[in-house]
Amino acid sequence: MSENETVIVESGEVLIEAPQPTNIAEVTPEVLARRPRKVAGGMWGPFEIGAVAAGALALTVAIMVYMLLVVPSNRELARNRSEADRLEAEKMSAMTKYGEITSTEEQVAKLLTSVDDFETRFLPPAINGRSTLYQRINSLINAYGLTNTTGPDYQTLEAPDQNKDAESDEERGRARYRSLFPGVYVTMTVEGPYQNLRRFIRDIETGNEFVIISTIELEPSDSETDKPNPGAPPATKAGVPVDPNLAAFQGGPGNPAAGQPQGQPTSANPKGKTHGQVVALNLEMAAYFRRANYAPMVTTGVTQ
Repeated sequence: MSENETVIVESGEVLIEAPQPTNIAEVTPEVLARRPRKVAGGMWGPFEIGAVAAGALALTVAIMVYMLLVVPSNRELARNRSEADRLEAEKMSAMTKYGEITSTEEQVAKLLTSVDDFETRFLPPAINGRSTLYQRINSLINAYGLTNTTGPDYQTLEAPDQNKDAESDEERGRARYRSLFPGVYVTMTVEGPYQNLRRFIRDIETGNEFVIISTIELEPSDSETDKPNPGAPPATKAGVPVDPNLAAFQGGPGNPAAGQPQGQPTSANPKGKTHGQVVALNLEMAAYFRRANYAPMVTTGVTQ
């Protein structure tokens, strides 16, 4: 027990009074005025508002940077990639065509070798080639039962000439088929069933001759009307007397053809490009042969 505590004994009970503090200042209005007051402003204090404003400003700046810098750069990158792919494709194509070129002389020699190989492998000599072409065309016409109505007409294709003023219109039309190699320009018109005409063209295209077909025209043939009609009665020749007994027999009741009128031709089938009907084919083509004074161009180019 301290010295400042007071003990009071009342009828057997001991009461201890706490000492009164002596150093506590009195609370006066002046003291209350000097105390700082703190008002609760909720969750939005100055620091919170400043942080939210700074975050909104940073987000706005990020959006503007993305729209003004990132998006245009992505578009430019896509264009550059597309241009790079195109240039790479052109490079690959150029490497395929000219990648093996090491020098001009080697490339020229390679081209001349290709020309020599083509001329020796695919072009027959002019003398033998013309006769072989004539025989092949005639044999195909006979093999497929075609009727040769016009041609074949063979026009010689000479090497290109510098003097073009004396040429006719027909020669100018064939001038585009002239080349380094001699040849013939063939024109013909044949008639026959459509299927046979297709086989005729296929055999010409797949032959051993080097042929360029320039024109193929198909049209219905007018020669089908000239064929005899099996349903029509036989015509009598002029100057030949008719037997009256035969005429009476043909008109008698026992003849099944008696009820049919004489002299009325039956209707012909309609014409057209259908199976089994006659079709006219106009064909124009150019065939080429080996040069008469043929010499390997590689040797000629090297000597020059």
